[in-house]
Amino acid sequence: MITADAHDLAGAFAVDALTREEREEFLRHAAGCPDCAHEVARHQQAATWLGLAAARTPAPELKDRVLAEVARTPQLPATLPGGPGARRGRRFTPRLLNLALAACLAAAAAFGGLAAWQHQEAREARQAADSRTADFARLLAAPDTTFVKQDVSYGGSGTVAVSRHLDQAAYFCEDLAPLPPDRTYQLWYIAPGNHVRSAGLLPARTALQAVSLPPPGTAASLALTVEPGKGSAEPSTEPLATWALPAV
Repeated sequence: MITADAHDLAGAFAVDALTREEREEFLRHAAGCPDCAHEVARHQQAATWLGLAAARTPAPELKDRVLAEVARTPQLPATLPGGPGARRGRRFTPRLLNLALAACLAAAAAFGGLAAWQHQEAREARQAADSRTADFARLLAAPDTTFVKQDVSYGGSGTVAVSRHLDQAAYFCEDLAPLPPDRTYQLWYIAPGNHVRSAGLLPARTALQAVSLPPPGTAASLALTVEPGKGSAEPSTEPLATWALPAV
């Protein structure tokens, strides 16, 4: 065993980092220890959230940009010897060779530029993902972070993670009900005195989502409403759900 206390293995068990013997011993221990079973569930959820924080969907216009570059790249028609359009005895003259070379150079330049752009996009995506993952990791590991979970009437559930010390928050949800194309979910911070400010839009997805929220500041609760597709400056409908945040 890597530790004499089985209670210390909950985190390693949650991310499948135990040997077979350690795993079997921990399972025997957890069967009679509700605290460890609860801790494993929390560690597994945190690991899932960190994975979601690093994920990034490619921009929808990426495919169109690639196809546009292909369309602008000069191409020589492909002909097979003896096939349709082929001329018997045709030979490449120096002029034709120069044209072919120029076409190859143009293609190389175009795709070289495209490759550089794609590399830059990928690097920026990795940097953004690394930054998001680090932010989520700090939030989930902060000693004062509080998790407020609630099942909601429109289906699914939502959990707010808040650290007052870091002034950082995140929202995790799944099984959001579909909405018409011209509607979206929107999160709101509500501070004492009924001061409301937007905390961001939320796509209507059934999959588990991890959303980094703006600093909560003095907000006492988080609410969720349905708004027009681009969001609203202030809530236009009654909240579907409200989560009470820990006191400042």
